[in-house]
Amino acid sequence: MIRILHLSYCDKNSGAGIAANRIHNCICDQNELGIKSILRINTPGNHNSKTIGTKKSISIFFNFFKKYLERILIKIFKYDDNVFHSISVFPSLKHEEINNLDIDLVHIHWVQHETISIEEIGKIKFPIVWTLHDCWPFSATEHYQKDNLDQRYIRGYKIKKLFKLSDYIDKLCFYRKKYSWENNINLIAPSKWIADCAKNSLLMKDRKITVIPNPINTKIFKPINKRSARESLKLKLNKKVILFGSIDGGEDPRKGADLLIDLLKFLTFKKKDIQIVIFGKKNKSQNIFKNTNFEIINLGKINSSNKMSIIYSAADVFIIPSRIESFGQTAAEAQSCGTPVAGFDIGGLKDIIKHGENGILIEPFNSKKLALALESLLKKEDKISKLSKASRKNALAKWDHRKVGKSHLDFYKNILGYG
Repeated sequence: MIRILHLSYCDKNSGAGIAANRIHNCICDQNELGIKSILRINTPGNHNSKTIGTKKSISIFFNFFKKYLERILIKIFKYDDNVFHSISVFPSLKHEEINNLDIDLVHIHWVQHETISIEEIGKIKFPIVWTLHDCWPFSATEHYQKDNLDQRYIRGYKIKKLFKLSDYIDKLCFYRKKYSWENNINLIAPSKWIADCAKNSLLMKDRKITVIPNPINTKIFKPINKRSARESLKLKLNKKVILFGSIDGGEDPRKGADLLIDLLKFLTFKKKDIQIVIFGKKNKSQNIFKNTNFEIINLGKINSSNKMSIIYSAADVFIIPSRIESFGQTAAEAQSCGTPVAGFDIGGLKDIIKHGENGILIEPFNSKKLALALESLLKKEDKISKLSKASRKNALAKWDHRKVGKSHLDFYKNILGYG
């Protein structure tokens, strides 16, 4: 019997939360006997016997209080890089809860918003597997670096300005991690890019690390007849559909909504020939799409995987103009639905898109070049069909949840010394 506890801030409403839930479920779906997987989340509720949420009212209040207190402190520290930061400093006592469980291994996912403190992670007595949903585990407070030149996780954290409080907080957070995490921590990287980042980092360079992509349920995310999909969504049948979206909509600068707006300026299609379909949280930043010369269909936040499958299938191409991606979950979902993906040659997208084979991959961040490649593709129905078939084939080969589940299980056994 191998007993795994997954620890995550949530199991939905964020890319990392959804990925954590899918990883947990693909472990549960393994046919091998003697596998037990439990997901412990920090948000309220008790979803089922395999997912445990926070139940007590006082604990729920305390969790919200810590979360928003941390956000206030981050504002006081005055970070000026538009990157999400976490200090994970307030006690949760989750290490005591974990250490009293009858388990063999702890699988950590995204555990910010004060789910568990840095010091408490170091007090977990079981072997740890940590999926790198972003760069925080091997950085200081930042979840991603602000640009390619910001490699403090490799060079070290120094005080650049005497009175810049954020520099001191970053250095303190880095050393808190360095001296707290002496326990058995092993890493799973969803992409080669983030694996290389971790291997080069001061904090995680000596840890065992393997590359395992996030799973996709290819029985849910599957190609659906394009005409039926469009009729279901009330989209025009005679237009080319470009799809863009993320959970946070256009609010997160990492997702490149502004780069998409720039790209649209270079398309020579007439308004009557193109529909831009958007999904994700509706927010003020999505008003920028109103200034384009194309019809914009905003579907809002979608909570159903089956509905997302219809949306992906309705599109001629899914565009992901991200600046940073540890994996690229929406790109993988789109490919699983047989929809070609277009994006920039960055991060986890390098593992997903093969230029000219199953999508378009252009040098960062050349919006004009991406626009020209996109326009060329949309004018060739046979090329779209070819890329569509290759996309589905790529998804089945790489991200099928049964295969990914087996890869996780093999890594667990290796760490525990089984077989």
